[in-house]
Amino acid sequence: MEKKEDQIHAGNQPENLQIQTEDIAFKPEEMISCGECARKNPPNRFKCFYCGAALEITDEQASNIQPNLRKLEGWEKGYNLIYAPVPNSENEFDLTETAKILNLENEDLQKILQAKKPLPVARTESEKEAEIVAKKMGERGFNISIVSDEALAADRLPTRLRSLEFEDGKLILIYFNTDEIAEIEREDLILIVSGAVFERKTESIEKRKKGESKIFDVTETASDEVLMDIYSRENSNGYRILAKGFDFSGLETDKGILAVENMRKLVAKLRQFAPNTKFVGDYLAVREVLGNVWEIEQRKDSQGLKRHSFGKFDFANVATSNNTQQFTKYSRLQWQIL
Repeated sequence: MEKKEDQIHAGNQPENLQIQTEDIAFKPEEMISCGECARKNPPNRFKCFYCGAALEITDEQASNIQPNLRKLEGWEKGYNLIYAPVPNSENEFDLTETAKILNLENEDLQKILQAKKPLPVARTESEKEAEIVAKKMGERGFNISIVSDEALAADRLPTRLRSLEFEDGKLILIYFNTDEIAEIEREDLILIVSGAVFERKTESIEKRKKGESKIFDVTETASDEVLMDIYSRENSNGYRILAKGFDFSGLETDKGILAVENMRKLVAKLRQFAPNTKFVGDYLAVREVLGNVWEIEQRKDSQGLKRHSFGKFDFANVATSNNTQQFTKYSRLQWQIL
C-alpha cells in the first residue's frame, strides 16, 4: 500500500522547529554610501568595505552603530580611550554590556575599575570610532577621554640622559653620548614617572624534514632594568634615565653602590627639589591590565641556517618580547592628562 505524499512529509517534520519571523538584514535606508566609490556599506562599519575610505557617518547613524573593536597591530596608528575614575562617584556600571562594547572580558574590565586610576580601555583605528565608543560609554556613566597614538609617540623614545646636576633652582641635564646640555627650572619640572623595562629573548633551533618541523634546542635569556622619565612643562617628549650607564654623581655623598638603590635616591632628591612635581610610580602594579590594550612588543626573526654539529645545518630563530613601548605610552599618557 502506497503512502500519501502529505503523510510522508508530515512524519518527517522535526519537532519544535523555530521559524524566524524577524528580518535580520539591514534595510536599504540604513546603508551608508561611500563618498569615494559610492558603494553601499552596512551601518556598522567605519571604513568602506570595498575601497577602505573613511565613511561619513551622521549622528543618527552613529547612535545605531554597535562597535566591533579589533586588536590593532603595533605599527598601526590608532586612538586610545582612557578611562578616568570620577572622585567620590558612586556609579554602578553594567560590566557585561560595557565589556562587550570594548571587546574585553568582564574580569579584565573589573581590574581596570579597581585600579582607580586613568587607564586605557580600548584602542580604535579611527577617531570617529573612538568618539562613538566614548559616547556610548559616557551614556553608561564612564568618564572617557581620547588620546591619539600620535600624541603618545611611543616609537620616539625620550631623550636619554647620562647625568644630571642640581644647580641654583634648576636641573642641568647632560645628554647620553653627546656634549649637549639642557636646563629645567624648578617650577617647570612637572612630572616624574618611574618603572622598569623587561626583555625576554628565546633562541631556538628548528629541524625541518619531510614537511615537518621540530624544535630541539631552546635557549632563553631575560633582563630587566629600572628607569625613570622626567618631563618639563613644555616638553612632552621627556627625558629618560636608565640605571645602566647613568652617572649618579649628582647624588654626591648619598651615592650608593647599587644602581637600583641610587635610582630610588635620585627620585627622592628630585621630589625634594621640586615638591609640586607629580610622581607616578605604579607602572609595575598596572602593567598587567595595560596589556589588554597596549600589548608588549613581540617579534620573531629568522637567523637562517646554523650549523649545530659537523656537516649538519638547521634553522635558527630568535623570539624577543619587550615592554619599552608599553612603558613609554604609559609615561607619556601621564603628561597628556596633567
